[in-house]
Amino acid sequence: MKKLKTLFLCLGLSAMFAFAGCEKAPVESYVIDVIGKNREVLVNEIVENDDKDALINISEDDYKIKDSEWEEYSLSFDSQSVYTAAVNSCLAAEDEELGQFTGYQEEVILKEDKNGYKVTVTLLYSVRDVNMNIAYDKNLNITDITFSPVYTMGEAMTKAALNTMLGMGSVFSVLVLIMCIIYLFGLIPKIQKAIEDKKAKKQAASTEKSVEKTIANIVEKEEGELVDDYELVAVISAAIAAYEGNSSTDGFVVRSIRKSQSKKWQNAQY
Repeated sequence: MKKLKTLFLCLGLSAMFAFAGCEKAPVESYVIDVIGKNREVLVNEIVENDDKDALINISEDDYKIKDSEWEEYSLSFDSQSVYTAAVNSCLAAEDEELGQFTGYQEEVILKEDKNGYKVTVTLLYSVRDVNMNIAYDKNLNITDITFSPVYTMGEAMTKAALNTMLGMGSVFSVLVLIMCIIYLFGLIPKIQKAIEDKKAKKQAASTEKSVEKTIANIVEKEEGELVDDYELVAVISAAIAAYEGNSSTDGFVVRSIRKSQSKKWQNAQY
């Protein structure tokens, strides 16, 4: 029993020493010195520079001159585009109305990973502070710099709530739009039928108008034919009136006279 207790105790102590040996080694002092120098130069070159527009449009030759000057401070950008992006990020942060720049915190947040180092420097302004986030590779070349305003917990929660509402509002707007589109699909056949009915009514009205015009032309033609046969019309009217026992022809009107094809009239006895 004692042997088992001794064995478990040894295993526990071995595990403790093993975990203790797995702790990350501290960052070398020269890395901290380089980061400190870089912080000063970056603040002077970018943050406190009043003509950032000129820095954005810096020429390749001017950038090479600056790059050679930065060697004294062990400052090196991975490329000119990284430098330009850093200036643009600083300008975007200043749009938040930060106020007057007053300095920076001496303490920096330094993290090491497999790609290099991540550094955060807090810049102090009269209205709102800004975090300058710097990414280094293993050779301490700057690969990225971003400037992010520091918000209070209440401001962060308010911003998160607004973003949530905006996202949900966008989703509901899209759903309402889809519902409207589906509803319109049901109206399309009705609209088509209404158009077809309108065309049919228009065509029927046009046909009716054409028939009326044709009838009017026929009546006008028949009346025109009667104009040349006044004497014949008078004789026929008098004969019809006598046949019906009327003394006047006012009760009827002869509109047309046509030759009959029936043989009864040909065989009629005079």
